[in-house]
Amino acid sequence: MKNSVETLGVFLLGTAVGAALGILFAPEAGEETRNALAETSKNSWDVIKEKVKTGEDEFNQYKDEAVDKANDLKNQAKGKVDDYKDQAKAKAEEYKGKAEGLKDDAKAEVKDKADDLNNKIQGA
Repeated sequence: MKNSVETLGVFLLGTAVGAALGILFAPEAGEETRNALAETSKNSWDVIKEKVKTGEDEFNQYKDEAVDKANDLKNQAKGKVDDYKDQAKAKAEEYKGKAEGLKDDAKAEVKDKADDLNNKIQGA
């Protein structure tokens, strides 16, 4: 884009210098000179419009690429978040299962101790 702006600036400078020199050294009559200047101005304006259009097209292309890249990054981040959520849920289920097992083991141990104590009391 910077190169296009520089090219446009050089072009405009060259056009202005050329037009000034053309006026100074033109062997034509006033009306012919005015017509030549009008034609040069029209051509210069057409070139400027084309350069602006090219700049707009390049800008839109870069903008579209940036939006696509941002969407890709967003989707990658969402995928990572979903992966981490799934991993967290899996760990939670794993620990829940371990906790249930420990609870059952503790209940069984308490029941065994209670049964042993009950047997000792009845045997006494």
